[in-house]
Amino acid sequence: MSDRMFRYPTFIGAIILSVASAFLGAAFSSAKESVLHPYWAPRTWELRADDITTIMGFRAELSGNLEVEERPTPTVVNNAFIRGFKTEKDVMTWEVYAPAAARYSVALLYTGNKQLLSETTVEVSSGKTRIVERAIVPNWDTRPAVVRHAVAQTLLLKKGINEISFRLVDFEGTPAEREALESIPNARGNPTPFAFWSIELARPEALAALKARAEAQRADVQWMVDGKYGLFVHFSSGSRPFNGGPRLGDQYQKLVDAFDVDAFVEKVVEIGASWVCFTCAHGTQHWPGPSKTIDSIKPGFTCERDLIRELIDGLGKHGIRLMLYYNPNSGMEDLYGNTYGSGAEPDPSGYFEFLENHFREVSLRYGEDLATAAGYIDDCGWKVYQLDPPWEKLANAIKAGNPQAPVGFSQNIFPNLTPFSDMVVSDGSGRVPEIQPEFLFEEGGQLEGQHRAAWFYMDGWSSRTGEGKWTQEPKFSAEQYVEIFKAADAANMPITINLAMTPDVKAGQPFFNPECIEIMKQVRKAVKGY
Repeated sequence: MSDRMFRYPTFIGAIILSVASAFLGAAFSSAKESVLHPYWAPRTWELRADDITTIMGFRAELSGNLEVEERPTPTVVNNAFIRGFKTEKDVMTWEVYAPAAARYSVALLYTGNKQLLSETTVEVSSGKTRIVERAIVPNWDTRPAVVRHAVAQTLLLKKGINEISFRLVDFEGTPAEREALESIPNARGNPTPFAFWSIELARPEALAALKARAEAQRADVQWMVDGKYGLFVHFSSGSRPFNGGPRLGDQYQKLVDAFDVDAFVEKVVEIGASWVCFTCAHGTQHWPGPSKTIDSIKPGFTCERDLIRELIDGLGKHGIRLMLYYNPNSGMEDLYGNTYGSGAEPDPSGYFEFLENHFREVSLRYGEDLATAAGYIDDCGWKVYQLDPPWEKLANAIKAGNPQAPVGFSQNIFPNLTPFSDMVVSDGSGRVPEIQPEFLFEEGGQLEGQHRAAWFYMDGWSSRTGEGKWTQEPKFSAEQYVEIFKAADAANMPITINLAMTPDVKAGQPFFNPECIEIMKQVRKAVKGY
């Protein structure tokens, strides 16, 4: 049995949760029925005495108008927000097991438009303790869009089973006025009602100790600040060769063997990058080198050629460091299976053990020659977080061979997922990178403990070519990119910019878009002076 869940009592079979229309005007007492897979049933969660216990909102018993996305299979669903808070009868209730009578710090993760949040009051209660506070209204215009509300008062829980409830109270205005607030559109034109994500529980002394351990092993990323920018490349299983043909995932061994390291390094030097973030396990869980951990799960995903070692050595001749990207979800079903296990009840402990062993093997194999075995761990905010992972164990594994390896658990629209994430990692797509205000990084801030960093693409994440030429174009002009990089440098924010790359890397062929290379040469001259 996983030590991250406590099955007392166990709820057997699918459950019925309330599902309502997203903008239902009138409240009602009986919700529409939606059968969910048994894995997603509410259950009793054992609170860990020395760590943060994260429980998703959809794990609660929901009453009234509250609605949740349907989950007919064991697959993790990104849209896990709880919506439909119309009246004080719309209540979420979790059942937890406390190993001893103690006080617990509470943090709530939620989102909504600023005007709505300014008129919102939240309530958390358990037993005789009732905590009422005004909602947090972001005084920033950047990410995170989801706020972490650290409740000022602690919850006193008795030893054994406790119920914890959450609801909105003291509604302001009429129902029609409240609905109008919920309908205020965001930049994409979508309504932005109050949406609940998760609750985090920890004993105050345990939380303080955890933050102290994280701070003691915090990676120094000054070398990235001094280096100003790096290159992000997606050696993605879904990408196709320059002149067409099977995808990388269908000829992985062949294209890894044919990868021209010297030609690749030449382009990296040309654009002036101080590091390269190289994607491993993107689209599928293929790995561009040896791995006993992956081979022990299923053969056919690793390579005899150690492309990672050759990239480390080739880039190292020019003082350029290599860091690795890893996606712990993409294609994982084909390698490992369901991340929640395959038994009658969900148990992600085997999945966590695989990730820990994998990160440790990579880190120990390359040691301090590799900047980090996992500088960008994707899908952590949307998916991995939902499994209540052992963040500290994963971070320790990544740093096993290099204590100064920066760790980045991708958060996207969320606040810092864990004190053990050293730098901000967020999918910036092709947008101008945000320079987040300094106060977000201070103690108690939404990004506490992290360092600024930006990750975005110039012409796309993966390559698109046709008829012997690149079909993607840079999002902005050379002059605009120069200003973007200058602004980031002034804010001490290292940029890792993705240039789309074909998987058939060889001399004499434009595996990068030549237009992007020329823009980066102008950036190099403007920012680095050569």
